[in-house]
Amino acid sequence: MWYLESSFQLGGGYLFGLPVGFVADSIGATIGAGAAFLLGRTIGKPFVISKLKDYPQFRSVALAIQRSGFKIVLLLRLVPLLPFNMLNYLLSVTPVPLLEYMLASWIGMMPITLALVYVGTTLKDLSDVTHGWNEFSKTRWVSLFSLILSQVY
Repeated sequence: MWYLESSFQLGGGYLFGLPVGFVADSIGATIGAGAAFLLGRTIGKPFVISKLKDYPQFRSVALAIQRSGFKIVLLLRLVPLLPFNMLNYLLSVTPVPLLEYMLASWIGMMPITLALVYVGTTLKDLSDVTHGWNEFSKTRWVSLFSLILSQVY
């Protein structure tokens, strides 16, 4: 479901511009990651652990996180090997402390957040140039409708 996260970030840039969109999306993504982490650590823990029984490699990841959790979480966020939503739940069953997880996730998600918000800002600028600065163009309506539709499906 990476496209849902991406569409929120694109939409943030489109609607609010680079500075405000980046700050809002960065805070929102970090809060969302923390909420999923806590959900996986509490209510969803038996389910997540049952899914990981077939993957003995995950034990070595958990051991590495026990030694240097912040660095591993940061690297996993910088190199998106897994979708962020899945990563939230997988990391919830590791011994990484919540505050380390949140800080590493926030820093690690910044580059992709900045890039996607910038693309959203550029799309708005293109729409403004091609359809006038003050009118709400058909392109903008289509973009907003697509953003909303992508969240529903």
